[in-house]
Amino acid sequence: MLFESIKKRITSRLIDEISALDPMHLELVGHGLVELLENKRLVHHGINKDYQFVGYTVDSFSDDSTIIAQYSTESGYFKDTGIGNATVYQKIEQDVRSAEKHRPRTGATKIYLMSTEEEIPSFRAKFNSTTLAQELGDALIILDAREIARRIYDLAGERPDAATFFRAFFPEFGQALDNFEYFGRLPAQCANHQSNESALAALRNHFAGGRSVAVLHGLSGSGKTQAAIDFVHHEEENFDNYIWLASGDWHPDTSLSAVTRVRGGKPLNVVGSFNSAKTILVVDRLDQAVDPTVFAELQTGFGKGGVVIVTSQIAVPDARSHVPLPRLSREVAMRILGEDPAQPREISQRFVDACIFLPLVLATARSVIESQGIERDEFYEDVLASPEVLSGNDGVSILRGILRRLNGAPLAALEKIANSGLAMHDGGFLNHFIRNVPKSELQKLAFLSPASVPGVLVVHDLVCQAVRTADSSKDMVSEVERYIDKLQGEMSPSALRQIHLSRAQLLAEHNRRGERAPDWLLYALLQIEETKHEVFGSYASKPIIPDGSLAALMATIDAREQYAYTLNHQDRPNFYAVCAKEYEHALGNAVGRNEAELLHHLGKTYRRLGKVDQALSTFEQLLELEPTWHATHGQIAHLGTQYEATPQAKAAGQRSLHRLVTQMLDDPAAVPLRVAMAALSSLRSYPVLIEQLNGDENTIKVLGEVISQAALEGLDQFYDAFFAFTSKFSYRHPSVSFALVSAVGDMFEVSPASIGKKHLLSVSESLANVAQSAQRSGDEALARRLSGLSVVYAETLLADKVPDSYATRGIAKVFTIAGQPDRALRLIDDLPSKDVNHWVLYRRAEAELALQLPESLQTARAALAGAQGDERAAKNLASYFDMVSRCLRHFGNIPDAIEHARLAIKHSDGAQYQQELSDRLTALEKMSLLPLAHLAFR
Repeated sequence: MLFESIKKRITSRLIDEISALDPMHLELVGHGLVELLENKRLVHHGINKDYQFVGYTVDSFSDDSTIIAQYSTESGYFKDTGIGNATVYQKIEQDVRSAEKHRPRTGATKIYLMSTEEEIPSFRAKFNSTTLAQELGDALIILDAREIARRIYDLAGERPDAATFFRAFFPEFGQALDNFEYFGRLPAQCANHQSNESALAALRNHFAGGRSVAVLHGLSGSGKTQAAIDFVHHEEENFDNYIWLASGDWHPDTSLSAVTRVRGGKPLNVVGSFNSAKTILVVDRLDQAVDPTVFAELQTGFGKGGVVIVTSQIAVPDARSHVPLPRLSREVAMRILGEDPAQPREISQRFVDACIFLPLVLATARSVIESQGIERDEFYEDVLASPEVLSGNDGVSILRGILRRLNGAPLAALEKIANSGLAMHDGGFLNHFIRNVPKSELQKLAFLSPASVPGVLVVHDLVCQAVRTADSSKDMVSEVERYIDKLQGEMSPSALRQIHLSRAQLLAEHNRRGERAPDWLLYALLQIEETKHEVFGSYASKPIIPDGSLAALMATIDAREQYAYTLNHQDRPNFYAVCAKEYEHALGNAVGRNEAELLHHLGKTYRRLGKVDQALSTFEQLLELEPTWHATHGQIAHLGTQYEATPQAKAAGQRSLHRLVTQMLDDPAAVPLRVAMAALSSLRSYPVLIEQLNGDENTIKVLGEVISQAALEGLDQFYDAFFAFTSKFSYRHPSVSFALVSAVGDMFEVSPASIGKKHLLSVSESLANVAQSAQRSGDEALARRLSGLSVVYAETLLADKVPDSYATRGIAKVFTIAGQPDRALRLIDDLPSKDVNHWVLYRRAEAELALQLPESLQTARAALAGAQGDERAAKNLASYFDMVSRCLRHFGNIPDAIEHARLAIKHSDGAQYQQELSDRLTALEKMSLLPLAHLAFR
């Protein structure tokens, strides 16, 4: 599943890159793709030697013209332009007619049509019914942006030459291929990277000397970050986990428990994750003096062999924790520059000697030389002849001198990024901010590199210093607003990432503008947990203007939502009732998207007020207006889960949820991830649908892949969906849950406080269950990590309040799986005797058996007797019989153990668990054949 999730993530980004191709680059990509697919050379007449378009000819064809290819970037390629019942695809028919004019069709003819657009869902069914499609049959191959991306991905994996070819056109795709093993966890290595073996040796020796914290210090651009990435790559087999904190995530004057990742605003559970397993923690670019005592919270993890690497420009003389970054060897420096160290030349040696203190300068020089076609020696002489360039010892002057040799568009784009005041931006936003072609050029030149979070690109801070010409953060804020407007307020993962990345600039501009009409800037700040409390203020009381701007409407409604959360539960209904009346009145003057938004929020308000019939009617009205809105079906599914839900609402909820799930199964990318997560969270209330899904493991795998995509995007909704998924599907499909947890990166390395108290027990138990699966599969490292994390969440729950019977048995289970059964028993002992039921006794027997206590058998029998008298436990009797069987087996009573094992199988209705019980029975039956001396408990 990890591989499939990464593949989906990479191809999704590749589709974006394909969609942004201009006509000339599509010609080049398409021609190369067809040559690779057909494994033969083609003639390319679509553009001439000067890369100008040629008319009156097909774009590509084979020597015998039996293979013809046409390429299009025109909009509406898959749009039916027919009138009435006639189905007409004008552009497709035009391209086919051109191909037939070039050479009449034969049995061997293949016609490739490629478009940078994505097919609309209805296209294939309608097109396949046309006379043209029926005449051509398999001879016509239509590839939209999605299919082109899939073919390119597969070819790049199969053939190195194909990967090399496509990298030249799709830099983000090339970087993803290089880094997919660590996708979403570590930053990518810089272009032209060469390992600094001296740095690796220095870190290894430092830790071998008994130290747990290494502050790797050196100048900006000297290779500290690359050395840290190298260390993780080289040493990961010796550790169970690693955590990467980027610049700005943490400051030593705050506790590590308060770390918030700036890319998504999500608090991280650094302390709990580090202490739960042997971990490498990297704090990158912490440019202030570091006292190792700030890591006192990590002592438990240090005891397990965990280490901390801090990269910093600040050195503290004689500090035991500090490790100066060793200078590159001349051989490594020459390789970074692209020179042959075995055949050094005097001029290249002089250039290396001048720049060896900063590998970033060497890598930048190489990128500029190769991209601009500059003669190497001339370039070296020019730089070395400029004393003002070489005068600075921080590398800024020499970088500025090198970068001014870039041609106009990439340099202007680089300056625009630097002037924004941010070195890190969302990749989708950059397509809007600096446009796709300059962005692509900067990626090819490696000035834009992937950050440690998927979808985010970063420019080195030293490069930003070298090209910054002004403070244009206000302009960047305006572009964020235009980006949200372009999305019509849709909070896509891309938009949310950019809002979080630029939150300081957004808040500063908001304060500068002062009181005003609601706008997209306000709306953006209302999406950020840390700022929405500051800004909703007076906006929550502003009137709804139905015929005003969409930005004002959505921001005003969101401000009201925030205000509602500040009210106690008794006062909220009155506030929602006032809102409902105003939304009802406003609908009379609203049209288009404004009308749809008002209907959406009116339906939500009715739902919150428990007015189920009105809510359902409103959502159905909205579906008539916007039939493709997945979120409306998500709301209906949610409505059906409510306590007040009528049979009609429950039936409608099941229909809507079934529709959403079916769409996910047909195409995991069809439903927006936020809606998909909410839908999967609602599954727990629809047992009929759960039973249908549970019967097919491939279906469960697809849903797991959708959840893993939400994890890669870092969406909060992931947690609720994960709870539902593991609670309803892991029992019958444990391997799928195991694969899902393997795929979700660091989603469980977040602060327990950010998950919410009501979910802590569910998270803890889910992690414990999958840890148990990991133990069975032999992955001890993952089992240690997950069980350690499960204990962190359980301890947080215990610290908050005294657990009731239900929570006690859940936490006891977590402790036992984590190898702490003694803690489980102490917790159960603290429970009042009136609350000790058969569920709790089962967990007591489990813990006692783990400790090999003789009373475990008596406890297990008591638990079984209690369960047999409780009709609610009828579906769980197999586990109770199995527990008694395991206790009997442990104490040498094999005949009775066999009898109870058979009863466990008799009461089991799950195929996966039944197989496990059968295997256990087989093992017992084999033991019964052994001499009695071998059966005695030892």
